[in-house]
Amino acid sequence: MKRVILVISSTFALGFWSEVFAESFGCPKPYSSHNPMSVKSFAKTYGGGWDYAYSVQQTSDGGYIVAGVTLYFSVGDPDIFLIKTYVDGNVQWSKTYRGSGMRGDEAYSVQQTSDGGYIVAGVTESFGVGDDDIILIKTDANGNIIWAKTYGGTDNDSVYSVQQTSDGGYIVAGSTYSFGAGSSDIFLIKTDADGNIQWAKTYGGTSVDVAYSVQQTSDGGYIVAGKTHSFSGGGVFLMKTDANGSIIWAKNYGGARASSVQQTLDGGYIVTGDIGYDIFLIKTDANGNIVWAKTYGGTYSDYAYSVQQTSDGGYIVAGYTNSFGAGWYDIFLIKTDANGNIQWAKTYGGTDDEEAYSVQQTSDGGYIVAGATTSFGASWLNIFLIKTDANGNIGSCSIVQNASPTVNTVSPTVNTPSLSVSSVSPTVNSVSPAFTSPTPSVSSPCPLSISEFCQVVSGLITPYKDGIKVRGSGEFDVKVYNVSGGVVKSARGKNEVKIELSRGVYFVEVISGGKVIREKVVIR
Repeated sequence: MKRVILVISSTFALGFWSEVFAESFGCPKPYSSHNPMSVKSFAKTYGGGWDYAYSVQQTSDGGYIVAGVTLYFSVGDPDIFLIKTYVDGNVQWSKTYRGSGMRGDEAYSVQQTSDGGYIVAGVTESFGVGDDDIILIKTDANGNIIWAKTYGGTDNDSVYSVQQTSDGGYIVAGSTYSFGAGSSDIFLIKTDADGNIQWAKTYGGTSVDVAYSVQQTSDGGYIVAGKTHSFSGGGVFLMKTDANGSIIWAKNYGGARASSVQQTLDGGYIVTGDIGYDIFLIKTDANGNIVWAKTYGGTYSDYAYSVQQTSDGGYIVAGYTNSFGAGWYDIFLIKTDANGNIQWAKTYGGTDDEEAYSVQQTSDGGYIVAGATTSFGASWLNIFLIKTDANGNIGSCSIVQNASPTVNTVSPTVNTPSLSVSSVSPTVNSVSPAFTSPTPSVSSPCPLSISEFCQVVSGLITPYKDGIKVRGSGEFDVKVYNVSGGVVKSARGKNEVKIELSRGVYFVEVISGGKVIREKVVIR
């Protein structure tokens, strides 16, 4: 027969789960860097001045990986900056990567890889054969370099997006002045797991064409978003290729540019960027035909750089706004339903400037946002990392304001450009960037009190013959976590919920009316 033990002790030796609870049936300690249940929101700055982030992703341990640029910790011109945080935003480790001399290196995209390490894509002046070359850095889980390679020609070549592909290799998207038909062409490079080129292609016309975002699609091909000035209508550009980079279709929709694209659950695509001085969302079907298109903005300039479909089928958009908020520019988050109707919109900032370049929905249903701030931090211009709850809030933090952008349904003209496609052979060099492990200054413009982490509710978790029984007043939600932080059971009930559990150690979270009770449970 299984026995259920409710553990009252606040400290126990389970490594990742040490110091989870301050008391039985109570709240976790305000600082608990290893407790994914205790941190719902935060806002933190990192750096020493002239540091900014372009990309963020939640990692498998519940923390975050952030990539960008540092001048404060550099030698001369900017260096690539990588920060790994715990779930609460406190620094786990940080690294800079640079070449020799006074040349600059910048990172624009990062992703955790299947081996637990990271792939970082950026631009280097320190290495390569041209003025700017693409650089890929593969690291282990601690940011130590496994390999680093540059790709380019005799002119400027840039990268803005990288993703690990289903075969363990990588797809890279950006632009090239070294190859192609125009002054700048879209540049796609597909590599194997060691960074060796499998194919490289350019796409464009006679003028400037750039890719800002790439994702592998469910059929093994790729969706690419960016901008074109080579074709009639110009502006927002979307291209679908097969697994070998051959074009299946390409379309442009006017406006300025597309900054981010993602395949949606229905096989279509969601695209964001800016048209004029407003943010836009375009939802297309699998062939790039518009399902709906909407703009969001105010009196002044509003920009979007990142979009993701959310677990409820809607969308989260991140960028910055000059129309709303407290400062000149503020970070701007817009949450919509599946049809692009606003559910909420919020700004985040102080009296100066804040910008966001990357957003992702987190495992708890909230959002992680990365960018830069000149209002907060150790000095002028710091990396800014914001973790919100599902409604875009950071506790009762005063830097968050509600916004009411004007929404318009629009009908962009859709064009089908005829692109020149070339298979090219960029020069590949294996390089050895120097790296340091700096200690960035960390500050929080939104310190949260313990009452904002959780509040005790009237309820009771008791043993049950096959697991646990949760009793409470009215309706409540129950989540059961394993020791790795994964949700193994969840339920919604009224007055009483019974949950069957096998032998093991669990952490039970009961939520009712925004209040929380948590307990450790051992079943033997």
